[in-house]
Order: sequence, then structure tokens, then C-alpha cells
Amino acid sequence: MTKKIPFFLISALVPALFLSAGYQNTTYFKLNNYDNYEIKSEFANFSAQFDLEIERHPDSFSFEWVKDKQNDSKSEIRKLNSYWFDPAIKNKFYKPGSRPEIIDENFAPEYCSQLENCRNWQFYLNESKFRNWKEETIFSIYGEYDKSIFDRNSLSITSKKHNKINISNILNEYAKNKIGELEKNFNLKNIKISHLIYSVGFELQKDKIKKFTVNLQYRYSYQKRVLNKDLELEKYLSDLRQNFNNSIVKNNQISINIETNQQNNNEIQSFSLTSSQKGLKEIEKKVAEFSSKLFKEDKKYNADLHFNVIGDTQIEFFIRFKHPQDKNFYNFQLNSKVNVHLFFEDNDKFWKRLTIIPGNIYDPKTYQSKIDEPVQISEPKTGTYEGGVRRIYGGKWEYHNKIKLNFITNPDENEILYVNGNPVDVLDLNFDYDLEDLRLEQKNQQNSTNSYKIEIKKFKKDNRIQDNSELVAIYEIEFVIKSANSIMDIKWFAWDPKNNKDQQKLIEPYLKDKNGQVIYDQFGVKVKNPEYDPLIDVKTGTKKQIVWVSTGKNPDSIPENSNFAQLPSEVSRFNLGLESEFGFIAEASVSGKGANIVLNSNPENDKVSSFRYLVDSDNSENFEILSKNGQKSEKFDITNSTNKYFSIGGVWLFSSKFDKGLSSYKIVSIGENSSSQLFNDVFPNKSIIPFWESKAGQILEQYLLLEKITNENIKKLTYEQILLYWRNFIDNVVKTQQIKKINQKLDENIEIKNKIVLLVQKNLTFENLEQTINENTGSNHDFASSTGSKALEINPEMISEVSKFFIDDNENSSNIDIKIENIVQSQDNKFDFDIKIVKKDDKKTENFEEVLGILSFSDIEIKNSEQNENKTEIKFNLKNDKHTVNQNLQNSTQIIDYFSNQENFDKVNLFLEENDENIIANFNLKPEFKEFFHLQTPFIVVKKSIKNSDIFQDSRNIFDGLLLERINLTGIENLQNAKNFILEQIQASWKDVKYNYNFDFVIENFDNIVEKAIKNIEESEQIPHKIWNLTLKVKENQINKFYGSKTIKLVNIIGSLNNPKINNLSQIKAKEFSLSISKNSDNLENAIKDHVYNLLLPEEIDSKKYLYLQNISQIVDNFRTNPKLEKATLVLKPGTPQLNGKKELTIFNSDFSTLGDLNFGGLEKNSDTTDESNIAKSTAYWLIPLIIFSIIGLLFFGFWIYNKFIAKFKN
Repeated sequence: MTKKIPFFLISALVPALFLSAGYQNTTYFKLNNYDNYEIKSEFANFSAQFDLEIERHPDSFSFEWVKDKQNDSKSEIRKLNSYWFDPAIKNKFYKPGSRPEIIDENFAPEYCSQLENCRNWQFYLNESKFRNWKEETIFSIYGEYDKSIFDRNSLSITSKKHNKINISNILNEYAKNKIGELEKNFNLKNIKISHLIYSVGFELQKDKIKKFTVNLQYRYSYQKRVLNKDLELEKYLSDLRQNFNNSIVKNNQISINIETNQQNNNEIQSFSLTSSQKGLKEIEKKVAEFSSKLFKEDKKYNADLHFNVIGDTQIEFFIRFKHPQDKNFYNFQLNSKVNVHLFFEDNDKFWKRLTIIPGNIYDPKTYQSKIDEPVQISEPKTGTYEGGVRRIYGGKWEYHNKIKLNFITNPDENEILYVNGNPVDVLDLNFDYDLEDLRLEQKNQQNSTNSYKIEIKKFKKDNRIQDNSELVAIYEIEFVIKSANSIMDIKWFAWDPKNNKDQQKLIEPYLKDKNGQVIYDQFGVKVKNPEYDPLIDVKTGTKKQIVWVSTGKNPDSIPENSNFAQLPSEVSRFNLGLESEFGFIAEASVSGKGANIVLNSNPENDKVSSFRYLVDSDNSENFEILSKNGQKSEKFDITNSTNKYFSIGGVWLFSSKFDKGLSSYKIVSIGENSSSQLFNDVFPNKSIIPFWESKAGQILEQYLLLEKITNENIKKLTYEQILLYWRNFIDNVVKTQQIKKINQKLDENIEIKNKIVLLVQKNLTFENLEQTINENTGSNHDFASSTGSKALEINPEMISEVSKFFIDDNENSSNIDIKIENIVQSQDNKFDFDIKIVKKDDKKTENFEEVLGILSFSDIEIKNSEQNENKTEIKFNLKNDKHTVNQNLQNSTQIIDYFSNQENFDKVNLFLEENDENIIANFNLKPEFKEFFHLQTPFIVVKKSIKNSDIFQDSRNIFDGLLLERINLTGIENLQNAKNFILEQIQASWKDVKYNYNFDFVIENFDNIVEKAIKNIEESEQIPHKIWNLTLKVKENQINKFYGSKTIKLVNIIGSLNNPKINNLSQIKAKEFSLSISKNSDNLENAIKDHVYNLLLPEEIDSKKYLYLQNISQIVDNFRTNPKLEKATLVLKPGTPQLNGKKELTIFNSDFSTLGDLNFGGLEKNSDTTDESNIAKSTAYWLIPLIIFSIIGLLFFGFWIYNKFIAKFKN
């Protein structure tokens, strides 16, 4: 009888058609699309976790892998490689198919965290061995197969404790059953399975390996019959589209009548659908009005009219209908872009059709963005007449972020919009124009403005063909956009290059003579100045660095009395209790012994407040502001005077902002350091990094690339320009989120449909169950009033859990209503029905429901709820505290452990399923408990996935998966060989997906940097070492998929520059040595190294400088875990290109005691034999001369005693 191994099934990225109850098309339905068969390809990914526990040593277990029992019955035996048993490996849970990870901190001081002072050059070799991962936990099958492949392969674990356990059967059976369901439920043909990959993960502990997890991934393709041509349906949809655009919505625009945000202001009509609930409600009324007109003759196919917001003043309209063939809902687009404007009855006030679409400003109190409200600068004036022309002045107004103008002229086209005297382009009666703060614009100084005069000129026109020549009215309004920060500069106080020749040399690229004339060489070429430093700012005398300052995991951690907009994704993560990062962008510099801090007048802002902060210069780990008299900030007046200076030594932070603006930050180091140094060199701090290498910088860089700004121009942006782009970026992200939330629709994933249908049950109180039931109203939430009229209901215990699929993680599931409608019972006692998901809002209009979506089901067999009446209920719970859930349930193991501690967990199998949107725990009763128990909670939505940014949710930082911080060339002198070695190290260090050089990423100045490194080979004792930075960046043509950058430290260090006495390790004469020490001694590894060193010294080979003891860690572990092990083979490899080949030495350990003291009395030999009997004999032979000489000595001593005493006595 075999022992049953408990397991938990984990599904990640579940394929679209698996776990399904029907097919849902979420794209727009297209007319005249009638291919007989549609070929599709999907990806499947499942995992099973086994409750195994095995001792952690190399011989404790092995994998047995059979690819195809039918064609090749031979099995492949694999073991984990030695690096999995190295003490340098992290003890943690390794996901299936992941590589070993090093404990960095456990290597110090040998690990050499400070590379410039590293004397232990061999640590690079110790580190690199973990990059040669053999992928021994990954098992692949290539080719194309039918579903029988799941019966023909096998993956097993063999150990002394558990014998042979098949760990692939449960996955193979699961996958095969799902393929069968596809064939049965969807009439799929010609299903093919390809690219099967089985991978194994486990939890490493100090002396155990447990929680073995097996993952199965594969692709499958299939043919699915598409919908047949339906002429009646096509004509119906086509007529609806034509009627809608010709009779209902004309000129692609609609008007709504609402009170704007500035209802007390007669001049500014501010409106945006992304921030106006009133506007959305008015559009909902329009939808109801349009629906009555559109479907006044005949409403078929359960058709309904819907809309999506696609911009601040644009929407799209579409029909949602049920197709008669597959009975699923589809969307059919009526109009892709309809402009929305405000309606005013008074046609004489034509300027009321000018709409302002405001931006957002960051609110430091809520950490959220809010609508930018205008500030009045000049009052409007009543209309006057000059020369027969009516003139109206709307005043002057200040905004704090960019705004958009929209003016809709009348059908006569007799009105023109002007901005600063220039006419604006018009399309479909719409004038659109963006107003921005352009004061930092450098290319076109004429357009460097933030003040705008807006004019609307109205002309007399009797018909549309008449020319606009007779001016009758002019409306004028002025806007000031104040979003750019004034430039705060920190100048080295003693900087005066005009009167200081030594300073002047630093900023002039070419040499000059005494008269200030450029010097030319004999060929007429300008002579370069060797002291010229292009990084020095000519105005300030300092080197400016744009940096990201990480302040902590709380948004309140930024400097007090300052304001900086944070990434919305980080704020969301913080609110959910997830790990988050906050900080700000700053400009850092070094300013000699004193600094002159000025606030330039261009751009000029009023009401500027400035503060200074003292930074702890002794803290190299975190950015910390020191307190003074209980305050961490001090008000500091900044002027444009060149005589005002600041000379108190230390690292200082200065912030400056205007009302409703973001702060600008400048960090300066004042002291003995030269102003020509970079800030990061003077004040290294892990929390202050170059901005474009930070997460925030990389995300902003991709945004700018998408805005068609080249990488070269991005790097030329000034600090204030970067701040302005950051504001625009945050504003775009917020608006994208707002639109997404407004258009929040049902997640129509087939997997979710399957979960919901399992919760549908017959309503036992419904007595008059007819053959055909068509119910169009009623909610399953109000069971007291609905049970008398509904044939089907959803398990009331699970309604709140189902609602979680359709909301954000920070929303309340009680706002979702779930209804069962259009119930039809067939002859075979199966049901067709629709489930409508509705968002509840008491304030909405009476005749309108915000329908998130409708799920359609057909031929579903529904169970009776009475089947569970006499069974014991099993229910699992999840704490509602999102902070607790998100902090403590980070991975599959933690989630399984969480539920395993709850009552009755032993009676279920837990299936953990993870996709792009949700992490779901599914529970299935074990067969032996189904008779007496039933599940009250078949699944629980553990948490929603959080994206890094809504704009970049489909992009990824590829370098997050590159586990490589430093590379040692170990004496390579050839350029191409060095480059190949570097690329090999990079390719071997990708955590999961491997990306390719010159296709996915590039290395800046690759040849120049490597050439410098190969020309500067150093000995390990020669410190400080030279270090070069290899900067890896995403290739520009990949911006739609990837972003990110990474810096890898490059050195070229060897043990000795002198050539050894040999060139091949096979020339070493020594073959073995013995030592007698405790196997449990902490000094065992060092003792072996010392023995090797002493053993090879007679051959003039310094093992500490030239050799690498490849498997010494494994040997030490083998001696400690195997008390009977008497010998082991040590592999010597070259530690420098000066050598090649390899050498094996046999180690004999004669002390098998587990508690013996360390003893260096072992005897070293250079014998040609390794036989243990020869060792015993050599020991005996060594005693023979000792015994002989002892006997001779005793004889001489006896003879002397005899002559001295006995002979004399006789005489």
C-alpha cells in the first residue's frame, strides 16, 4: 500500500479557455467576418506542491525523468548540483525553475563589498560559480503532440525516506482532463500540445529540503468554429449604426446642460468628463434618451446602448447584444469618437461655448491629485462698443498646470479662435488648443511664455458660403500658466573664472595664449586643453547631478514644508499595506568652502517659500535629516544677490516652491572638497542614486521616449525641465486611471465565469417552475423579497466574494449588485440564463443602471441546494484587513500556510490560482469527505494584483531579472575575449527570461571601457583597485516593451602579475595529502586550503595566487554529513589566464571523530599510490629504523654500564 502525499494545486496565468463554462468575446463584433475555422494558440501554467521533507545533502535524492515512454523508455537521472548545498546560498522558498541566490552579507569581509579595497580576488570566482546554473530542475519536451503526451512522460523523485514518488502524474491528469473539457464543451478540433516544460521548486532550510513544488507549462493550439453568417443580424446592426449617426448624433457631437465647477463665475466654463460626476450623469440621461429613439421600432437580441469615456470631452458609443448562435454577448461599435460640449440657451453669449479643461495639482494632505482651480488676477469687464464692434473682456486667470481650450463654433462657421494673435486649427466645428508653461523652453525663445491672450472673433454672416469679413464682436480672456519652478542655483562662492586663470582652465576646451587667443598646432588644429572638464557648469563652477532621493516607505517621509508628487502606483501600494517607495528628484553638487544660493528671475514666480535642512553626512545607508531645536526645517530666504553666501560645513538640502506648485530641491556639500568633484563621490549614500538609474527615472524616461523625445535630448534636460515633465507625467497617469475607473467593466474572463456558475443553485422556495421562465428583474441580494419569484439564485454566502472580481482592491464589494435574468429551462432539465453585474449608486438617475457587464450561460446543469442540508459545513476565512493580507501573504507558500492553520483544512485540496488580475484560493473536498461535508466557501479572492503604473502595465524593467553586480576579467588582455567573457557572464545571470545584447539592450561605450580595463590588470594586493562602470540600457527600438538600466562594476584583478613556474595544472606532481582534523570544525575549509598551499610550495606554486579550489565547499559539506567518508577528490582549476588545464588531489581524512580538536599533525606525502593499505604499510616502515636505533642505543648503554660498574666490581 503506497502512502498518499498531500498536495496543493497552484495555477498561474490560467489559459483563457480552461475552467470554463462558455466563450466570451470581449472585442468589437465585426461585420462580414466569416472564416470557417479560427486557429488559436493559448498558454497553460499549473503547479502542484507536495508535502515532502528530505535531508539537505547531495546524495539525499535524485530526479528520474522519462520524456516519452512510448518512443524511448530510457530514464534520465539528475541530481542537484553542488551550489545548492553551498552555505553561501539563501535559505528560502525557490519558485519552480528558479536559480540559486547568494547571501551577499554573509560573504563579508571575504566577499569584498568595497571592490576598490578587495584583497581577496578569488571571491569573484566563488561568486561566478553560481552563475553557471545547469537548469537541472527544468525538464523540457519539444515538438507537437496530442493529449496522450500527458500519459507518456514521467517525472519522479527517489529518496531513501520516500522511495520513488511520481510528482508529474497529478499535473498530467489535471491537464489532460482540461483538454478533454475543451473538446467536449466548445467543439474544438485538432488540439495540439507543444513546448512542455516541467520545473521543480522547493524550500531550502539549513539541513532540510521541503515543500517541493512542480510546475507544468505548455502551449496548445486548436481550431474553433466561428459564427455562421447571419444576414438578419448584420442588417439589424448596420441599420442601428446608420440611424444612430444620421438621426441621433449629428456631426459627431452632443451637448449637455450642467452647472460647471465655477458656477459662481460667469466667465470660465470648466469641464472634464474625467472629473465631473454631473457630466457623466447627464450623459447617462442622454443614453436613455438615445435608446428610446434607437430602439423605438423593434428591440432585438437583448440589445442595449452603452458608452465609454475616451478623453476629457470625448466618448464612444456601442451596442451590447446577444448573438443567437452561441448566446454570448458581443459589443458592436456605433461611433468611435463623439465630442461632448456644454449647452447654453443664450446664443448671444457665444463665448460661453469656450470650455476650459483643467489639469490636476498634487495635494500633499491626501497624497492624491485634485482639480486645479483658477485664481483670479484681473476682474472681467462689462461689454462695450468700439467702432461698431462689441468687445467683452473675461478677466485674467492663473492656473497651476497645463489646460486645454475647446471652442465649438456654430454651424454657420462665423467664429474664429485666436491664441496670442494666431488663429487656431479647426476640425468638425471644434477649435482645440493646449496652454502650457513654456518659460523653460530653450530652442524657441519666442515661444518661451506662460501668458496667453485668448480671443474669439465673431463675424456677420447670412449664409455658410459668405466670407468672414465683417467683424461684429470680440471676446477676450487672459490666462497665466504657472507650473515651472524658478531656477534655484547654488554657486561656488569663490567662483570667478574671468579673474581666475586656474578656474578658467577648467571650463575652456582649448588652450589659449597670454592674449586669450586659441592656440593651434602645426596642422592648424585647435590644441585641446587637458584640464578642461565638460561636466563643470560655467555659471556655478560645480558639477551638477540629477539624483533620486529615496526617503522611505511612507509618503510623509519627504522633507517637511515641501511638496512633491509621488507615483500613484506607490500611493496605492502604501494604502494597501504593500511595500512602497517614496522620494523626490533633486539636483546635487559640491561647493568648495562656501556657497552662493540665488533664485533666478527667469522664470519668475511670486509667493515663493524656501527652507533648508541639515542632512546626516555620517549615514551612508539612508537619507536622514537632522533635527535642530525639535525642527527639521528652517525657513531660508533666497534672493538673487551675488554677495549673500552660506558657509556652514556639511551636507545641506534646500527646497523652494510657490503656492500650489511642487518643490524644487537642491543638495550641496560644503567643506574641504573640491567643487570639481561629483556629489556621489563625496557623499556616497545608498538612498541617493542617479535619477535616470532609479525606478522613477526609468519610468519617466520611457514616458518621454513615447512622447518622441530622443534619449540624447532626455539626458540634456535641465533639472527644472525634468520637474515640469514629471508634473505632466503624473497628470497623465491620474487621468488615465480616472478614465479606466469610469469605464470599469466586467472582467469577462472565462475562468471567472466558471467560478460564478458553480455558485448558481435552484431556489427551493420557487414552486411553480415552468418549462420556460423569462425573468428580467430581481436581485439575489434581497432574498427575502425575491425567493418567491426567482427560479435560480446565487449562493448568498459567496456574493461578496464574487463582487471582488469587479472592483479595485481598495473599493467596497457591497457596492456591487448581482442579478440572474432571462432564465430558460430546457427539456433535459438544463438552464440558459444571464448574470448581470450592476454597480449600485443611490444618486444615479432612476431609469439608468451602470451595468458593468452581462455573463451568458447555456445548457448548464444546476444542483439543488437541498443536497447539502444534512452535511457539515466547511468554511474558510480571510482577514478583511488589506494591510495584513498584503504584507503577510506575499507568495504561494505563505498563502497555503495561512489556510492550512484553519479548521478542517485536512479535508480539502487547496488550488492556488494566479493571473494578471487576481490571486485566488480554490478549495475542493477530498473524495473521502464528500458524503458528510460540503464547502461553504469554494474559493476566496486573496488579493488583487497591483501594477507598477497604469501607463506601463504591459512593460517591464528587464534588468530586474539580471542578478549580476560585478565582473572580474581575471587578467584577460585581449579586447574581443574580454567582451565575450562579459557577455557570457551577463547571459548566464538572467533570473528567468534571457535578453540579448544588441537586440534587447546595449552597453554604453562598451569597447572604450573594456579597453581601459584590459590595459590596467592589477594584483589583488595592489589597492585601491581601478573600477569601471558598464552601463546597460534598453535598446531604443524596444521602448514599447521594455525599460530600465543597470550598472555593473568591472575590474581586472589577479593574484599575481608574475607568471607561475608551470603553464598547465597537469604538471603538478602532488597527487594526494592527508589531514587529521574534526569534520565538524569551523576551520575545516581553511585547513584544507592551508594544506594545499603547503603541499605545493616545494613545487614553487602559490595556490593562493594562481589556483581556484573549485569544489572545496562541497567536500567540507560531504565530510560533515557523512561520518564514514574517508577521502574526497579536490578539483584545482586555474584562477588566472596564465594557467590552463585542471588537477585533482585526493584528500584522506584519518580522524573520523565528530568532536575531535583541530590537529595539524597530519602527514603530507608525495606518494604515487592512493591505496589505503599502502598508507598503513608506510606508517609501519617508518617505525622500523626507530626501533633498530633504539635497540642499538640500549645495547651501547648496557655495555657502558657493564664496563663502568659491573666489571670494576668483579675486579
